[in-house]
Amino acid sequence: MSGPRPRIAIDAMGGDGGAAVTVPGALALADVAELFFVGEEPAVRAVIAAHPDLSASVHVLHAAEQIETGADLRTALRHRPDASMRRALELLAAGKVDAVVSAGDTGALMALSRQIVSTQPGIRRPAICKAMVGAAGPFWMLDLGANLDCDAEELHQFARLGAELARGVGGLPSPRVALLNVGTEAGKGPAHIRAAAQTLRLDPALNFTGFIEANRLFRGEADVVVADGFAGNVALKAMEGAAWMAGHMLRRWFEGLGFIEQAALALARSKLEALRHELDPERYNGASFVGLSGVVVKSHGGADREGFASAVRAAVQEVRAGSGDR
Repeated sequence: MSGPRPRIAIDAMGGDGGAAVTVPGALALADVAELFFVGEEPAVRAVIAAHPDLSASVHVLHAAEQIETGADLRTALRHRPDASMRRALELLAAGKVDAVVSAGDTGALMALSRQIVSTQPGIRRPAICKAMVGAAGPFWMLDLGANLDCDAEELHQFARLGAELARGVGGLPSPRVALLNVGTEAGKGPAHIRAAAQTLRLDPALNFTGFIEANRLFRGEADVVVADGFAGNVALKAMEGAAWMAGHMLRRWFEGLGFIEQAALALARSKLEALRHELDPERYNGASFVGLSGVVVKSHGGADREGFASAVRAAVQEVRAGSGDR
């Protein structure tokens, strides 16, 4: 990556592991980004102390409060003035950083982002967008849960936002856009999905390819998949469950192998490890809040250090894409 290093604010208190996960995870990107850790200063500096060579790339801003997972949104919006999540977003709104990464509560992060960072002109609501990896490479899917009820115009806006991200981050000049539906026929699906299809089909800025069913998401038939937040979140959770079940069945299969079979598999250990690494969901952690006037990336709350590093990497890529430097 060339050009100035993106300035990334890290909500160091977010997620299950707090500073013990967020700080070392983000430090993995210290060579390509300037990091602003926002959280309890003693806890953050205790982790940073093990990396004295990175001091030029690291800043620490003290915040005394944390927004807990499941916190009441009214409390998060009105009664946590010194919360690490809020302070990080304020840095973005003030132009002091280029992006924010947080593993904190999704609802609180979205609500505070809308309040502090605001949405882009003409955008009604931000959406949650995540890069997935299919048989033909990455594709982007949105909305994944921010907006359970959407009308046709909002789905049209999501399509434009997703296509913009696929062009910028993915380098796709004309990303194929599809609408998630219960069938591919023109008359299938809810009224708002059918109406959105008509709107997308008439938009010359979009390469709209029609409907796509959930069982074809990973076959490389679309670069951007648009859904309302309810269907998108259900699809995402089903994917996560299927991945867990596949891993569970594979472990059971390995446990049932005899000595000779295990010895034979040992010869292919490097290839199996490469496959395990390729399928590791932590490598693809990080969902973007598209439609905001700044880059905000949500990390999974239970992500490990490698997973959080992936979320920070996603923020760096998005900032670079927005500046025209990929």
